[in-house]
Amino acid sequence: MKSPDRWTWPTRGLLWIDVAWVIFALANLTGMFIFATWETVPFHFIWVSLTILYGFRVWRMRPTLSVLGAIIVATAAVLIVDVMRGTQPLDEVTEVPLMSAMFLAMVWHARRRLAVIDEMKRVSEANLRLLERERRFIQNASHELRTPITVAIGHAELLQRATDQSTMAADARVVTEELMRLRRLADRLLLLAAADDPDFLHKKRIEVEPVLVEALHRWSPTPRHWRLGATDEAVVNADADRLALALDALVENAVKHTTPDDWIELSVRRNHGVEIRVADSGSGIPVEDLDRIFERFGRAESSARAGNGGVGLGLAIVKTIAEAHGGSVRVRSTVGKGSEFEVVLAQAQDGDSASSAR
Repeated sequence: MKSPDRWTWPTRGLLWIDVAWVIFALANLTGMFIFATWETVPFHFIWVSLTILYGFRVWRMRPTLSVLGAIIVATAAVLIVDVMRGTQPLDEVTEVPLMSAMFLAMVWHARRRLAVIDEMKRVSEANLRLLERERRFIQNASHELRTPITVAIGHAELLQRATDQSTMAADARVVTEELMRLRRLADRLLLLAAADDPDFLHKKRIEVEPVLVEALHRWSPTPRHWRLGATDEAVVNADADRLALALDALVENAVKHTTPDDWIELSVRRNHGVEIRVADSGSGIPVEDLDRIFERFGRAESSARAGNGGVGLGLAIVKTIAEAHGGSVRVRSTVGKGSEFEVVLAQAQDGDSASSAR
């Protein structure tokens, strides 16, 4: 990193301001010498303008001290000449160290602020580099995981179909299920890592109700009381695949926190936007956990203790997809009575393009 205290003058960009100030200061210095009876006016013009200029430019330290020294010598010399000529009292000379001290105090504060800004910029750039490395690592790791997981799933399924022994078949089924879980994890990590890519979304105008109906069809084999609630006519400009993925993550979360005797309801309504809702009558979420359930790898303490599975990426994916669409996600929950999640998106306008990418 370049030193901020080099001798070289900061010439880039606004040097003309420095030149204009030098001309202004010389003109006022000449006025001090010629019009001795009112020399305090140009004297203060010089010091005030120097303070304003430094606050705007913040020169490097050594050029600043050089300019300060030159102004001190020049203004003090003119004042001393005026005192010797009898046009000014001797105590006027004390104005020079006073103005110098005030200017140096301003220099200290300005450079302190500049140092803090530079440090914040350095930390911010370091954090951005770290996040980029993390994103690339997740992408690479997810890609590398998918191939061996897919191969292992294929062999486990072959073993499950080929064996006649119930114990071995059950073991093969467990292996298959765990490998499928690993593949879902890799896919979700890959999706989260790709969230900042320009082609993350491929939007088009879609009706929301068919998306809910398809989700119910996918999840209907799971033993729950499935319900399709209110379905207002709603059209959004969205990526249908990503939206379905977010809805599946919400339904999966509801399944984890319910029993076969509970109900899960999907609905959509228009209310200052399009609200896609997944509600359940399950165990609910404690208030203290609501702030972290949408974080990556964030899980409610009750879920972690109960061993409900998952690593805390499902709701993070919901939030990522909702925000990528310019929307939001919110939750209301009561322990022992159930939860209600809503993805809120803007309703498509007549002028929205048929297809666009993020």
